Order: sequence, then structure tokens, then C-alpha cells
Amino acid sequence: MAGEGVTAFLDYAHCWGARAGVRDNVVHTGETSIVYPAGRHLGIYNTESKEMSFLLQAENVESISAMAASHNRKYLGVCEGGGGQVTVYNVASEKRYRTFQHPDCKSFTAIAFSSDSKFLATIGSAPEYLLVYWNWFQSKVVASVKVNSEVRRVSFSPLDNVQIATSGPGLLKLWRLQESNLKGFNMVSGKAASQSFTDHSWAPGDRLLASTDQGDVLVVEQGELRSTVKTRMSGTSIHTVVAYSSGFIVAGSEGRMSVYEKNDAREKGEDKEPYHHFKTFKSPDSQDIISISISHAEETLAAFFVSNQVALFPIANIDILKEDQNQFQFVGSGFHSAQITGLDVCVRKPLVATCGADRSVRVWNYVDKTCEVAKVFQDDLSSIAIHPSGFHILVGFSDKLRLFNVLIDDLKLFQEFPLKSCREVRFSHGGHRFAAVNISNIVIFDTYTFQRLGVLISHTAVVKSVCWSMDDFKLVSAGIDGAVYEWSLQGFTRTEENVTRNVHYSCVVYNEASTAVIACGDDHKVTEFVKSSPNREIKLSGIRVTTLLLSNNDRVLFAGTTEGVVQS
Repeated sequence: MAGEGVTAFLDYAHCWGARAGVRDNVVHTGETSIVYPAGRHLGIYNTESKEMSFLLQAENVESISAMAASHNRKYLGVCEGGGGQVTVYNVASEKRYRTFQHPDCKSFTAIAFSSDSKFLATIGSAPEYLLVYWNWFQSKVVASVKVNSEVRRVSFSPLDNVQIATSGPGLLKLWRLQESNLKGFNMVSGKAASQSFTDHSWAPGDRLLASTDQGDVLVVEQGELRSTVKTRMSGTSIHTVVAYSSGFIVAGSEGRMSVYEKNDAREKGEDKEPYHHFKTFKSPDSQDIISISISHAEETLAAFFVSNQVALFPIANIDILKEDQNQFQFVGSGFHSAQITGLDVCVRKPLVATCGADRSVRVWNYVDKTCEVAKVFQDDLSSIAIHPSGFHILVGFSDKLRLFNVLIDDLKLFQEFPLKSCREVRFSHGGHRFAAVNISNIVIFDTYTFQRLGVLISHTAVVKSVCWSMDDFKLVSAGIDGAVYEWSLQGFTRTEENVTRNVHYSCVVYNEASTAVIACGDDHKVTEFVKSSPNREIKLSGIRVTTLLLSNNDRVLFAGTTEGVVQS
């Protein structure tokens, strides 16, 4: 079904979306570049140009569990799941520099570089939580020890490469490398030691800041507890703490981020407490902040939210920023926070419309790399279609199918159609009609008069896919009843049919001349039909194709699979 001798290549250009569940979900690799997980790969986003590049993972890598940038920002360490390995990337070349494994670690949960970027510390998975000290240039293990307690953060002392700190629930420990052995020392004792530590960060000098799930920050100097800072987040969990030149920043529940400054920076003042509260900011959606990163020159701060959003914060201007105003600028104007359930591409404008399980509709400009319109509803959304002009959008709700006009920054309801939970809707190529699936029936409407023109009835089960011919005179449909039907839209009659028992079709497309249709289902095949009869087929052993796209010249057929792979 692809032209003979034609080889098609797909390359990643941009990504709207990010994935949570990674230790340090967002990391600065330069003053204008941040890295965050995009699916199972890593996306490098330029905050000025809004362009992206990607660090592509090997096929054996199923996920990413943790990452960290070296202090000189030349390297990025990534803990990769599936293969249970650690890979160090060269940031400038965006290539793998080293990959290594430990025989006793099936996976890793945390990683950190030493201050001179020559060594790595990693934490293995439960239950041993093996702490491994690496000379990563040589892929050599220097020392290792079983922590035997959950570790949420590991870090090197900025003053001494042989000192490593670990923190977690009931754990705040300093480890010292002595003759190829790691020896541990508790930093706190008594009641303080029983607290659940969520994160820690080294301040300038030999000072360690450890945050708790009760909103406190413990200040530890030279291995001893000096004081406890009761933050403005008291009673709620601090998810992350980061030290910077003027003090430290904590972030966590309800999208709050508090800035604390050192008291010794005040004029001639000597307070008992080492820090004082400066300002507290809050994100507009009140979603928890789970990770923050500050650029090396402390010009920008990047925050990662539990809702899979990435935002930038102008920390260099913190003195003049007002606390009662939203200061977070979301990357790409915001992402979907849950599964995307529908997608359609505009023909005449560089727009993509999506709807998701987060009950939001978004219109993306793939040239400007921005989200032009975002609207959240109170109902579940099941399907979406954008008019060829880009001025109208159809959205399937649980109670009705609704037509919206696309405004500059909003969607305005224009018309409602009595179709419940419409899971497939498509505009014709001319935009003057649209087809909406109502379980096993297909209803054809006039876009401008809203008149119901006809109903296509033949399927005996749910219709999964419809496709218009290029001249809009015909329509093809496929369903889980194993039927592929072709329809004439002049008399709204069925003209061609092919029924394959025990096959559940998921997608069907026309070729450019509309003389053949191509369908895929759960039979691990891609089949071409010409006048009701199978003409050609491609057998894909063990691979289930869920969606199809045929290039305009019919030379390349792209197939998306349940494994998240696009084949051609």
C-alpha cells in the first residue's frame, strides 16, 4: 500500500505535553533551555525561540524514572526503566555519552552529579535502595551500600565529593566515602528524625536544607540541626526545596511557592532564625508543584505541576513581582493534564484541535508553537472535529453534540445537536457538511442550516471510523461489527460492503482517487478493499494497528499501533 521503493522517515518536531512521575521532572540545561519528559523520550525546550529538540531513548527503554544535570550543564544523567540502566547525555551534541548498569539494580529512582561533574550517585529501587557511587567517565562503581529505607533524594556536598546526603520518610543521612566504603551518619535525632522528609538541597557552604510533609524546613549545618523554619506552607506537604544565592524556595500543595531570604543579608541585623519569609506566589489552577529548577545565572525558574504542566517564573524580577498576580507562564500556553481523547487537523490554517479526559478543548498553532484557545467544561468529551476554515469546532459531549465558533481566545456555543456521546465526528473536505456517529448509525448534517440531511443505517454495532471521499460525494465507515461500508451521499444509500466476522475494525481511510479504501482492526492486518472485495493486505504478526493515515499521493501509508509505534 506504499509505493515500491519508497522509504518514509518521521522525525520529532515538537511536543505539547509532558509526563509526571520522574524525580526532577524539569531541569535546566542552559539559561534558555529546559528538559522535561515527553512520553518515554526527553524534550529540550528553548524558552526564547519555543523550538524543541529531543533526546530519543533506545527501544529497550520503557520509561524514565529520574534525571539530573551536571553543575557545569554539560551533561544530563537519566535513569531509564526497562533496561535498568543509567545514561549520560552530552547536552551540546544531544548524543549518548555513557550507558552503564549495576547487577544489583533492576531500576533507579534518583540520581545526582558531584560538583565537579566527575562522579555520580544513584539510588536503586525498593527494597534495598542501593546507593551507588560511580566514576561515570569510566563506567566504574567506586562504592555501594544498601540504605534499606526509601530514598527520595540523593545529592553530593558542594564542598566535598566524598560526602553524599540522602533523604526520605524517616531518613536524613550523610554518607562519607572512606577507602571504597560508604559509611552513614544520621544528621538529626530524636523526634526530628522520625519526620517524613520530602526533599533536600545544599545551600552555599556546608548547610543542608531538608523539607518535610508538614511544611517545615530543617536547617542542618556541619551535620547538626541548627533550626527549623516554619514556612507559609505549614500543615501541608512541601514537595520540593531548592537553595539559591539569596536563600531558598519551597513549592508544593495548591500550587504555592514561597521564597525565603537569608537574614544575614539584612542591614546590621542579627536574628536567631537564619531565614525570613520574603514572598509567596500561587499558580492560577492551584495544582501541586512537584519539581522546580533554577537556571545557573538565576534568571528563570521552571516549575513542573502534578497536572503535567511546565511553567516559567521570572525569578530575576522577584523584587518587583506582586504576590496577588499570576506570575507563572505556562510552556506552550498549557498542556492537557490527562489522556487526549480526540484530535483533528485544520486544512486551511496551521491549527490542531484536541479534547481530553481533563474535559478541556485546546486549539494549537503548530507554526507558532502555542495554544491559541483553551476551554474547560464540566462534562466528559468524547470527540472533536475542526472546520476546514478553522472558524468552527464540533465537540461530542455525554448529552449532546455541540458546534462552537472559534474566537480569538475563547469558544462560543453556536448550535446543539441531539446526539449523546458522539465518539466520531468529521467535517467534509468542503466543510459544508459533517458526519456524526450515533452508536451504530451515521447522521449527516448541513453545517450552515443545521438540517439533518440523512441517516446511514446498516451497521449492527458501534461505528469506530468514518472518512469522506475527496469530492464529498461518498463516505466510508467501519465498525466493531466487522463491516466496512461505502455510502453514496446523493441518495444516502449503501453502495459497497464487506463484512468480516470476528474482526473489530478501528479505522478506515480512502485513497486519493476514492477508488479504494484501507481498513485496520484487531486481526493484525491492514486490508485494502476495492468494490467490496479485498484487493491487498499486509499481515503484521503480533502488532495491532489502531489508526491509519494515507499520504496525499498514495505512496506512503502510516499506521499507529497499540504499542505507541508509528509504522509506514
